[in-house]
Amino acid sequence: MTIDLTRRAAMAGAAAAILIPPAMGMGTGPVRAQGAARAMGLAYPRQIGGIELTAISDGFFEIPAGQMLINIAPEELEAALSAAFLDPAGPLRGGVTAFLLREGERTVLVDTDAADLFGPTVGQMPATLAALGVAPESVDTVLLTHIHPDHIGGLLADGAPAYPNATVHMNEVDLGFWTDEAIASQAPAEARGMFDRARATAAAYGERLLPFAGETEVIPGATSLPLPGHTPGHTGYRIVSEGAEILLFGDVANVAPVQFPHPEAGTIFDIDPALAVETRGWFFDMLATDRTLVAGAHMAFPAIGHVARAGDAYAWVPEPWHYG
Repeated sequence: MTIDLTRRAAMAGAAAAILIPPAMGMGTGPVRAQGAARAMGLAYPRQIGGIELTAISDGFFEIPAGQMLINIAPEELEAALSAAFLDPAGPLRGGVTAFLLREGERTVLVDTDAADLFGPTVGQMPATLAALGVAPESVDTVLLTHIHPDHIGGLLADGAPAYPNATVHMNEVDLGFWTDEAIASQAPAEARGMFDRARATAAAYGERLLPFAGETEVIPGATSLPLPGHTPGHTGYRIVSEGAEILLFGDVANVAPVQFPHPEAGTIFDIDPALAVETRGWFFDMLATDRTLVAGAHMAFPAIGHVARAGDAYAWVPEPWHYG
């Protein structure tokens, strides 16, 4: 795959560092007591067959809608935001959600937190994991949807593996892109930190970083699904257990009120915007047809729901809250 790393495309990988304000006060302090994470709304458990899936909020970031969204007319963007009761003149707040899977002795994370890479309103996940009784040493597997800072930031702690016993699985195309020194050398200076972080993460995990290709059962019950465009090797995961399933789709869509009614709308984070639009098209069609339960990293927490047809486009339908 040949990627034209234009200045705009390169900045997609580093957009957090250059577009998101460094201080946005969230007011959520450390989680201390077992069970407090659930009470505070930072963790949401949901049974998928024999797997306990827990959506974990890492916090949120803010960015002006006009800076983030591309390929949509200003009047259409304003109308879509207004229809969702959002202020078109105000900043968008995007949640950052990762997923914990527990079954028997297995403890799996799908993506990690943003650590300190997005400012003080993110980085909540380690405290929440502690409140849930999940020690870093107990995580045996990490599945990455892609290499962006809000998905891989938490893999390192002071330059060392934050999850010292975990194997880390990622698509080989994404790994190759973000660790390619030739590509990094062509990127603008403000984007190179993303490449540096990817290389540092790969070096820290060494032989425990396991790339995979295409659609494959990465671990028992978790099959990868290539969803390229947002990044070259962007990947979803189909989680199946005892006849139940959920498809974790990462960043195929980032702003639900806009990108479901307007799948042609992309974001500055997309490395290949045209391919991202193509992927959204067939993926949304598949989900609406199959009525698949899905979850996305930037949908409103707990980020679980369905995709429905709405005229010639689609709608995001959050799943009703599971109280049990």
